[in-house]
Amino acid sequence: MFVDAEGNEIDRIVGFRPPAEYLAEMTRIRNGINTIPDLVHRLETEPENTDLLVSLAGKLEASSGLKAAITYWEILFGMEAADAATRSLAGLKMALYHSRENNDPETLISFIENETNTKILPQAFDALRNFYRRSGDKPAEANTYRRYVDFMSGVNKADQGFLNGYSWRMTQLELNLENALERVDQAIGMFTEEAGARDKAQIMDTKGEVLWKLGRIEEAAAVMDECIILQPEDSYYQEQKDKFLSDK
Repeated sequence: MFVDAEGNEIDRIVGFRPPAEYLAEMTRIRNGINTIPDLVHRLETEPENTDLLVSLAGKLEASSGLKAAITYWEILFGMEAADAATRSLAGLKMALYHSRENNDPETLISFIENETNTKILPQAFDALRNFYRRSGDKPAEANTYRRYVDFMSGVNKADQGFLNGYSWRMTQLELNLENALERVDQAIGMFTEEAGARDKAQIMDTKGEVLWKLGRIEEAAAVMDECIILQPEDSYYQEQKDKFLSDK
């Protein structure tokens, strides 16, 4: 995070960057290029520049939250010059903002039901799922997550990590367990010959957890035996098997 002399954030670098790229970003920020103050200044002379508006809205949201950026998203949503993807993103930000402000998911639900740009829908489903998670509504979270998985599978974008994450979360919620078993099996079916033993064991572990939650203890223990073969030096999988068998 980079701040000015008064402590106001002017930019930030998120995530790992290789040394050369990190140094280039630091140099850019030190030179005041595409920082928050720079974008605000440039918009004074180019108020219809959609790229500047998107950049500024994104930086403000990252630094101070959606409320600080919502005015710019609203401007983008109403601009004729904005392309369809930008308008869809702005519409999602507005729906999310109003859902949070009103503590009511209806605007997000309406956005998902009416949005025709399928490229933005994964973000919308994820936002709605997180809304329910924060509010503690477990059945609504599980239902939304399942719809999210169905959508991603329908557009062929449900990768192993995504399916595994869904299945594991269902074990935590203890909901949609039969569907979770189908989805983790779908993830296991994506293994290639090049897949590493560690990656295989991690997803097989999720299957074992789902089976255990379903009361299918012998099957769960058998899956752990497979994990132990894959990762014999990792005591976690033996501990998992012992946990499962202790419920017999």
